[in-house]
Parts: sequence; C-alpha cells; structure tokens
Amino acid sequence: MRRLSFSAMGLSSPNPPVAALILDDSGRILASGHTQISGGFHAERAAYTNWKETLSRESLEQKNISHSLVVSLEPCTHFGKTPPCRDLILSEKPKELVIGFKDPNPLVASGDWGRYKEQGIVTRLAPEVAKYSFPYLFGFFTRMKKEKPWIWIKSAVTKQGFYASEAEERVQITSESSDYYLQMLRGKFDAIVVGPKTVSTDEPSLNFRLTEESFRKRGDVTKLFVSDNEKFFFSPGKEFLENLLTETNEKERYDFHIGQIQSFQPYRIFMLGESQVLSKTFVEKQSDLNLQMGKRGCIFYRILAKNSKKSDMKSKEDSKLLELSDFPIDSFYSDEGGLFLQSLAKREIGTTILEVGSFLYEFVKDHLEEEDCILTVEGNSNVTISDGKKFAGFSEGELVSGFQVGEDRWNLHCLSKRV
Repeated sequence: MRRLSFSAMGLSSPNPPVAALILDDSGRILASGHTQISGGFHAERAAYTNWKETLSRESLEQKNISHSLVVSLEPCTHFGKTPPCRDLILSEKPKELVIGFKDPNPLVASGDWGRYKEQGIVTRLAPEVAKYSFPYLFGFFTRMKKEKPWIWIKSAVTKQGFYASEAEERVQITSESSDYYLQMLRGKFDAIVVGPKTVSTDEPSLNFRLTEESFRKRGDVTKLFVSDNEKFFFSPGKEFLENLLTETNEKERYDFHIGQIQSFQPYRIFMLGESQVLSKTFVEKQSDLNLQMGKRGCIFYRILAKNSKKSDMKSKEDSKLLELSDFPIDSFYSDEGGLFLQSLAKREIGTTILEVGSFLYEFVKDHLEEEDCILTVEGNSNVTISDGKKFAGFSEGELVSGFQVGEDRWNLHCLSKRV
C-alpha cells in the first residue's frame, strides 16, 4: 500500500493518492492499482482493470474466485469526472471491503455502507491500512478539514543557517548528491512557492525535472536521527521523508516518474511585490514550460503595501502574466498569510512547498497547523557564507528526523511542536 500510495502522490491531484489491492482468500495479491491523473481511473477501477487484464492472459474461469478489496480511502459515491467507485464494487462483489480511512470529502456519503451489506459485502476499517497510507493522504485531509494545504517550509542553508549572502548573490549551497532527491520531493507536491526576492534574483523555473545524470550522482542515504518521542509516532512528515529518501533509490522508481513527468508537474507559484515587473526572459521561460507541459502551470500573487487598495491592482503587467495562468492574480497584504493559504486550498492545492528565504516564512508562520513541517538541507562544510542572511526558521520547532544524503544533511522539524 505504501509503494502504491507513494506512486500516486503528485500524480493524482487534486484527487487523493489512493491505493487498492485485490486479494484472494489466502491473502495473495491478485492485482493492485492506484489513482491515475485527474479524469483517469480511481484506484479501485485501476486494480480491477489490471486484474481483468491478467485473467485474460491466464484463465477467465478465475474471474469468479472469492476475493477481497483493500483500499486506503473509502470508495467515492458520487459522479465526478468518473462514475462512483461504489457502483463498481457492488458489481464486482468482493466478499470483503477493507478501508483505511473514511473520506472527509462532503460529496461522498461517508459511512453509508448499507448497500454493501445488502450485497453481502463485509465492510470494515483497518488501522494497519491507514498507517501505511497516512503520509500520502495527509495533504488531502488537511485541505478538506482545515481548508489549507499541508505546508512544508524548505530552505537550503549553510551549517550556520545562512541561506544567502547579504549582497544576495546566487550561491549553490547543496551538492549534486541532493539534486535528485530534491527534484523527487518537488514532484510529490501540488505546488512550489517562491517569494519576490527569489523571483527577481534567481528567476527560477520551479518545474519538476529529472535526468539520468542526477540519478547517477544521487548520494547514499544514511539515517542519522529519528525521534522516538511518542507524540511523533504517527508523524506524516517523518514517514514521508524517510520513504522519499529510501524508496526513490530504485531505477524502477526513476523510470516511473520520468515516464510520466508531465503529470507530476507542480503548480509554479510566484509571489510578487506590488509593482514588481518580471523580465522578458522569465516570462519566456515560463511560457516555454507551459508549452512543454501542455498546461498553464503558473500562479501569481501580489503583496501590497499597507496603504494600497486591492481594487487598484490591475496593470498591463498583470494582463501579460494572466496569459501564463488559469487563475486570476489575487493580492494580499503582508499580514494576510492565512488568506493566502486558504486561496491555495480553494484552488484544490493540498500540498505545498514554500522555498524560503525570509519573506515567505514570516508571511505564513502564524498560520501553520499541526504537522506542518520545516526542512533544511545543509550544504557540506566546503560551502560557507561569512556575512549572510540567516533563515528565520532555522532553529524553530522540534527535530523529528535527520539524514545524511551524500555530502548534505537533511533535517526535518515539526513546526507545530515548538519547545
């Protein structure tokens, strides 16, 4: 279930990354599936389709064998881009339906299992299934229950906590050994956000990209620390990061993600100053990426000065940016980080990485919820910044896990468990 859920995360959005198994009476796996890209099969339909393809190659007589269906999230009961999975299950008649979590989506008739009972299908919740799928479904739960995404604050820093020089010169802090894993991290999230200074200084692409070279140069991963504190036992951040760093080492994983690289692309979100004008090269770069990915993947926001009116914030620059995006350009004051996070959830974004220097962390820190995370990737000791800007969140929260990745140290803190 964990491997299937991991495969679906970043691919299935805005649908949750659900995993499904079809088992025979001895517990042998007959088929498996996970949610596909939006509009494609849900996990249940993918599993049954895979099973039928296997049966067509083996023996059609096996189609009527007794079987159970295990699914990480309660099957949907409503018509969306696909028919209800409940109807499919009623037609396939498994002897047992095992569910990890009930679905918090208000469109789903959660807990209404009477029709399964009428068909003789035993239905139950299974904590062991929930445990393996929790880290991957957590962003969906957060968006549905709290109307905000699951937030990860990420910063590349020196061992002293500096993320940039005072002169704001571009400095490569992390080594090549982290590049592959950083890209995999990006591909697993719905959106990547950068602030105004990063936009002007780096003109970042923010797209998910993999290369054979980055896979080949990936660093060895060594677990250095995992908290044994009971309150972090079910930490979704801790579980997800460990799985990311250990399970993506396989060539099969690399091939799967690069084979569907367009579908794993996160939204590229750029926070701009009130009157900030983007360069021609930046606009052309983002336009080219949209063409490559087959969708307008940019989202823009503006940060206003206190005395500015939101109704006045329309310009020729914004009309040009709208050609790169499917969303209007919303504006926020610097104390409206909570509204910004709500805006992301309304746009069906359930997981978000904030690539931070100073502005973004200050913008949202008062609106972070339980289990939001902060990830610092410390470059090796050969990279130094003598007079630099210190990441404000460098020592915040409580360390829940740490890994050595080649020459770099990855530290994950839980922001909600501040000491």
